Amino acid sequence: MQDTDGLDRCGVGIRGVAMAIDSVVWLAGSFVAAFAVAAATGQIEATAGSVTSDLEGGAALASMTLWLAIGIGYHTLLEWQFGRTIGKALVSVRVVADDGAPLSLGASLIRNVARLVDWLPFVYLVGIAAIVVSDEQRRIGDRLGGTAVVRP
Repeated sequence: MQDTDGLDRCGVGIRGVAMAIDSVVWLAGSFVAAFAVAAATGQIEATAGSVTSDLEGGAALASMTLWLAIGIGYHTLLEWQFGRTIGKALVSVRVVADDGAPLSLGASLIRNVARLVDWLPFVYLVGIAAIVVSDEQRRIGDRLGGTAVVRP
């Protein structure tokens, strides 16, 4: 959708495909976080055929926190430096400031921390609803960060 500001903003469909691709990175991040915490706490078991961990309590909370930091960091740093994550690059979209300028680190961080709200209650339901009702196709993170997802 070409907006009055000249930006070709992206809707739910293409953004969903990009997020599905980026979910592979989030999944890998969960394994990295779990095994890093398991190794640090001595809760890792290695056998001839596998390596496993069974985290509970504080270790599980530490793993979840590390996983969220990896996921938010992935989006924040790649969008700040390159305007796109791997998923966005593969579907040829990018994140820019509302005026079309490159993102600042602060805008990228705000946008991606707000991703936790957009994700609620599951599978980005709040974010999808926000995009659908927005004239500018912006999720809550885009509104708070002053950003837009566009086709280059």
